[in-house]
Amino acid sequence: MQVALVIGAGPGVGASVADRFAREGYAVGLVARDEARLGRAADDLATRTGARTATSTADATDPDQVRRAVDSVAAELGPPSVLCFSPIPDVGLIKPVLETRAEELIASLRLNVAGAAAAVESALPAMLAAGHGSLLFTTGSAALTPDPARAASAVTTTAATTYVALLRQALDGTGVRVGHTVIVGPIDRDRDDAHHPDDVAADLWAHHRGDAGRFASVLRLPPPG
Repeated sequence: MQVALVIGAGPGVGASVADRFAREGYAVGLVARDEARLGRAADDLATRTGARTATSTADATDPDQVRRAVDSVAAELGPPSVLCFSPIPDVGLIKPVLETRAEELIASLRLNVAGAAAAVESALPAMLAAGHGSLLFTTGSAALTPDPARAASAVTTTAATTYVALLRQALDGTGVRVGHTVIVGPIDRDRDDAHHPDDVAADLWAHHRGDAGRFASVLRLPPPG
């Protein structure tokens, strides 16, 4: 059985990605910070889809915790053939550039870049040995139009976008796919003026399948009216 590992398994995109892969027959590992909520999410996913699940708590800003979480899920379910890294951004770090401290940039980079790199370090060797797998990432759109009012978001999204693009170049021809979905605008299950998390999950599934039209794909909301 193939295993999908979702880091950043919150109630939005993470939950939709987990649901999509579970319904496609994958065992699913869920990683986030809140142990009680993770347990409830895993139980609900298993009940609705029949999927095998495993959980591990980790703060995505801590590379050692991320590595341990990947290893813990792999020990229970098997090595992941799909890794989705989609943590919820810390909006408290997003400030105008002249008000953004060095420590805040470091914290944002630890979440969006260092955490991703730690996950890849742990998950990629088994994929390369198997000759197939997928590394899937989501980011916001700040790298497309950097705004001095949202400094940390612009700096770290640009860094994450570059990291993912370099991964894709380095893994070309190995059988390991790299997918990147850029989300322009808010995400919400109950708003007409926001992306539904299931639509984001569908785009990531297309990257995994090799059916995505472009890399990175950019999800935009239709104009109002």
